[in-house]
Amino acid sequence: MIRNVTSTRKKIIVGFDFDGVVAYNPARLARLPIALIKRHVLGIHNVSFFVPRTPLERGFWALAHESSFFPAQGAALLRNLARNHRIEAHLVTSRFAFLEPNLTRFLKRWDLSDCFESITLNTREEQAHMYKERVIREKKFDYFIEDNWDIVAHLSAKNVRTHIHWIYNIFDRGRNYEDKYPYLKQSLERIIELNNIPV
Repeated sequence: MIRNVTSTRKKIIVGFDFDGVVAYNPARLARLPIALIKRHVLGIHNVSFFVPRTPLERGFWALAHESSFFPAQGAALLRNLARNHRIEAHLVTSRFAFLEPNLTRFLKRWDLSDCFESITLNTREEQAHMYKERVIREKKFDYFIEDNWDIVAHLSAKNVRTHIHWIYNIFDRGRNYEDKYPYLKQSLERIIELNNIPV
């Protein structure tokens, strides 16, 4: 007699930032110099992110985000894991609503549109670290993959009960953090290893 055996394997729920994680963004290399200027020249020590308000500001903001123009190393592995139901993937980007057309074009162009169970944009124009904290708590991810150190540090300090993986860049790679990886691929490979996910 043939029996149907239902797998009891827990589905791993993974949240992904977009710019610098799913999409490679060379502009992220400027983050450390900007942070140093904010802290040591302007005297701004609290975590804060610019929110464009005027049409001109939004135009420049949209242009700046065009630098995320090809997938990160590891996008193919993400596609494989999601389409084969090895993980449940969710995209959580700090991009504001006016950048949604750009995001949609990117996902379609690189065949990633159907990889995510949900795609969440920062439509309330919240501060990025507070927005990510709120969404992560609501969705109860097992893992969240983020490339912005200020956001990683905030989430870690807030004990969001989600494993936060940090995709670092060459300028801030010296920071001491347990779950740091140079590319998305290495982060996903670690998740696969820890959870015995068949590939």
